[in-house]
Amino acid sequence: MKKHSKKSNYEIIKDKKRFKIFHKNVYSRLIINFLFISIQIFLLAFFIFRLEKYLEVYFGISLALTAGFMIFIVNKKGRNEFKLAWIVPMIFVPLFSIAAYLMYHTNRGSHRHSKRLALLREQTEILLPANIPSSLREQKELIREFSKNPSADLIYYLTNNFFFPYKNCNTTYYPNGETFFPALIEEIKNAQKFIFLEFFIIDVDSSWNEILSALQERQKNGVEIRILCDGLGSPVASTSFYQKYLKSKGFDSRVFLPIIPIVSTHLNNRDHRKIVIIDGKTAFTGGLNLADEYFNRGKNRFPYWKDNAVKIQGIAVHTFMQLFLQNWNLYSKTPEDFSPYLPALSTQLDLDPQQSPSASQDFNSQQIPGTQQELAPKQALPAHPGITIPYGDDFFNNKDIAENIYFYIINNAKKYLNITTPYILIDNLLQEALFFAAARGVEVSIIVPSVPDHLLTFCIGKTYLESFVDNGIKVYLYNKGFIHSKMFIADDHIATIGSVNLDYRSLYHHFENGVVFLDSPVVHDAKADFDETLKDCTHMQKGDYKKIPLYQRVLGRLFRIFAPLF
Repeated sequence: MKKHSKKSNYEIIKDKKRFKIFHKNVYSRLIINFLFISIQIFLLAFFIFRLEKYLEVYFGISLALTAGFMIFIVNKKGRNEFKLAWIVPMIFVPLFSIAAYLMYHTNRGSHRHSKRLALLREQTEILLPANIPSSLREQKELIREFSKNPSADLIYYLTNNFFFPYKNCNTTYYPNGETFFPALIEEIKNAQKFIFLEFFIIDVDSSWNEILSALQERQKNGVEIRILCDGLGSPVASTSFYQKYLKSKGFDSRVFLPIIPIVSTHLNNRDHRKIVIIDGKTAFTGGLNLADEYFNRGKNRFPYWKDNAVKIQGIAVHTFMQLFLQNWNLYSKTPEDFSPYLPALSTQLDLDPQQSPSASQDFNSQQIPGTQQELAPKQALPAHPGITIPYGDDFFNNKDIAENIYFYIINNAKKYLNITTPYILIDNLLQEALFFAAARGVEVSIIVPSVPDHLLTFCIGKTYLESFVDNGIKVYLYNKGFIHSKMFIADDHIATIGSVNLDYRSLYHHFENGVVFLDSPVVHDAKADFDETLKDCTHMQKGDYKKIPLYQRVLGRLFRIFAPLF
């Protein structure tokens, strides 16, 4: 039996690419939309050639349904970009558009899940450690403590949403997957109580096997292991047979919103977070998923995958615990006692600066593979300076927290604003904020990929770049491979790093997370990484957009109106 189980696992790894292609095709929006359009064409042809006398009835019903849905969409709360993206196709292919709208927006149990998540937020907030404010009066006292900080109003906003600022945290910046992966393995091997992993993508490959081996070793020593992967992003790891395999190894594993063909309507609202929590004392987050591609191992689509991550040690890990436990229990019918985990965070991590180097000192000892230049200057910094504010965002809170943080950084930048993002699909408000920043003298620089990850998304994103350049924004195309990091840095004072892309899915639909750093070594190190990355980029000039292949420009212009749907 053991031999059979081991063989099954190898077969999973061997066949995973074929399974991923099948999974992607089955759940692809384009495939689903194609089916809807085909059905409408079939119905129209059927009425024309077989039921000609009922053709007027068919058109009458279509017109009535279209008018009704248009009125409904126009009066529904939401951004105009989303409304326009649905109204236009309803004019030309009404039945298809209505069916697609119902599929993408009729999330069974959405109201129930929203109430459940609100309850979980309340439960985890009640269990806040004693030194974290839990009343409005204590919140105001905390705000007064940080009132002299240039970003005091951002601190106030996040605190009011129960994302608290923390001092005395040890923070480490990782400029790529090669530096992150060994640090992750080392922390896993040192775990004593529990390890929680939450990722959009967990790929069953050599990197995951190495992580799995380290997890198994700790599990044998009594360490609790929880694994949460997304049902759409992890096509192999989310399957029932692989979940059974993980549970047979003693791991507690769950799938966030499993996908069932045809039955599943929640193609949006995915768990796009990337979180590792160890013993309630250490947390990792950033843009990296768990797959060979992210760590530049094995044969991959791109010559190099540029990404980043951060490690936080200290009381700020409490927020990551809240976010993880909320999503872990969102679709569970059994209430969980959180007390065994959260009290472990009530004591701040007291690190001796002489025994544990600061994030800047640790980062200074690293080099980007293939270069001889260190990413940060060698000057010494205080042991654990700055403020760390982890945060989360989701579809159900209707607060657009991640976008508001981006708005804040853009609107408050004075000298420079540096951005890296793999995708650009944004609304006019965010676009105008970037234009205004450049117009008032801020040096706005943005690094984006020069090659596509998803062709249609890439083509639509290219249409934004022309207007960026025309409005004084410096656009850099990353040539070494694919850049996937998501970060904002401004004025050597503030940075945010996490899972949030500059696209509609991340900003409005998905479960996301990130960290705001104020006057932290991470700001310094991220800026140095940005400057180093520029060496592998081409500066986009006016007129360069016309050099893009014609088919890409046509696709981008044609589908840009539908950007909110991608």
